[in-house]
Amino acid sequence: MADFVFSEKDNGALVEVSLGSKVTIELEENPKTGHQWMTSSVDEVFLVPEGDAFLVGEQMGLSAAGVRRTFFRAKGAGSTSLSLINKRPWQSNKEAVAAFKLALRILK
Repeated sequence: MADFVFSEKDNGALVEVSLGSKVTIELEENPKTGHQWMTSSVDEVFLVPEGDAFLVGEQMGLSAAGVRRTFFRAKGAGSTSLSLINKRPWQSNKEAVAAFKLALRILK
């Protein structure tokens, strides 16, 4: 089963993935600011959240910028969209400093 990785260059795109595949969203994040990428909209009929991880380069300090990886599993065939926002955990979605959206077609 193929795995699919999408990043900022894919923001706003329509992509096709295989049913059962792992979908990973990789977005730059800087914990120093308090902002974190989080899922704002996902239809779990089509995509099941499977957690996330924050990765920093070997040369970066503890609070240095890095990449947030958010994982999903393509569960149902059809069309859906996925949205992530970059905000501080206590802020409302309207206060987000960035957004990422992906339209997906999940193929059998």
